[in-house]
Parts: sequence; C-alpha cells; structure tokens
Amino acid sequence: MSEASACRHVLVTGASRGIGRAVAEALLERGDRLAVVARDRAALEGLVAGGQHVVLPADLAKDEPRALVDRAADALGGLDALVSCAGIVEYAEVGAITRDALERQLAVNLVAPVLLAQRAARHMQRAGGGSIVLVSSTLATRPVPMTTAYAASKGGLEAATRTLALELGPANVRVNAVAPGVIDTDMVRVVRTRAGEATPTPKDARSRIDAQLAALRALHPRGRLGTPADVAESVLHLLDADYMTGTVVAVDGGLSLGEGKP
Repeated sequence: MSEASACRHVLVTGASRGIGRAVAEALLERGDRLAVVARDRAALEGLVAGGQHVVLPADLAKDEPRALVDRAADALGGLDALVSCAGIVEYAEVGAITRDALERQLAVNLVAPVLLAQRAARHMQRAGGGSIVLVSSTLATRPVPMTTAYAASKGGLEAATRTLALELGPANVRVNAVAPGVIDTDMVRVVRTRAGEATPTPKDARSRIDAQLAALRALHPRGRLGTPADVAESVLHLLDADYMTGTVVAVDGGLSLGEGKP
C-alpha cells in the first residue's frame, strides 16, 4: 500500500471550524483515523461522530501541547502525521497592542505548533517517519496594517518550519507549511476598528464587511477568495509528497503576485 493510500493516524488542531475542519473532513473522506483538537467539544464530536477517532477539547493558549500529542498517539496507537491548523488573530494598531494579546497570538500561532511538532516527531521516529504540516499565512511575508502580532507569529512559524525540516529530515520526518492568503472564514468577516473608533451597529458592520470582502476579491487574479477546501487540498498534497520538506507553499489564488496592473 502506498504512502498516499495507507490509513494514517493524524492529529489535527483547530479542527472545529475553518481550515482545520476542512482538513479533517478531507482526511476522514480518505479513511484516516484522527485525533482532533479544538476548544469546541460539541463541534469536534459532530465532526467525527460514529468513527474510531479521538476528541481532545483543549485551548492551546493554556493547555500543554505536548500532552495532547501523547494522548493522541496513545489513543490512536501511534502517530503518522500532524496538521497544526489552530490559529488566532486580534487586529490592532501597533499602539493599541496589549502584552496579553501579543502573548496569546504567539502562544497559539507559534509556541504551540513548535511544541506539537517537537513531541509528534518523537512518536513518528519510533514508527520510522512521518509528516508534519503547519499552517502559516501570506501575512508572514506580506503584512498589512493592524496585524503586527499575527504576522510576527506566522513569520516565526515559517522560520521554524525550515529549521525543523533540517533537524528532523535524517529521522525521515518531513516538515512543511502552507501559507494561505485571504480565505473566506470568520477570521476575515470581522470589522477592524481602530483605537478610539466607536463599535459599528450591526447594519454598518455588515455593510463594511461586504465592502471589505469585495475589495479583497478584486486583488485576486482569480477574482475570488480562497475556501478552506482549497487549503485542505494543498495540505493533503504535502502530507503525501515524499520529496518535499522545508517548503512553504502559498495558497493565495495569486494574491502575492500583486494586482497585475502597470
């Protein structure tokens, strides 16, 4: 049985919604056994109801990531792959960033994935190898205002991806990342208010979000935003691509190319 067709034991974080849920659904469809992590227990149970899977409710800003990996590996009988999708963003101008907000985003977006990869690699080495995919963002290299903390956390994650790949390659553990662009999830369907700005009414908020999404779509050569399924497709490719490691794959519909105007 080939690597692509074999049933894997996979740990997926952020599996309750967005990209993480799309990745989990795609893995379930091809018959893999999953351990799924998110804060929303009900959403996780609805995702994997009736299967031989493991639900691990956790808050990666507070709970110990390495313990989650051990619990997943013990329950599944080993671990072949890790997909770290959990992430948070708190939009703020640089003068309004609080220490707590900075530390939360670093904890979930950078510290937790590195600790997850560290412990997952130990289990994978025992099994002869494995694959790790981390979810970054194009904001790591093409930041926009009000994302200082988030962009910094993702920039660090991409650096960690390359270093982990170097260190773990001899143990047959591959480490790659995807860098989504603007993906149509609840993370982009928010109003970014500046310091001192009044909270918009629900009607004004809907109008501003609609205008924001239209402006974002216009920046893409494909004329649309990405979907979680678009990212999941690339994640599954990286899980199976035996000669790829230390790579950050942009999944951005051409956004990073610019507007294509003279």
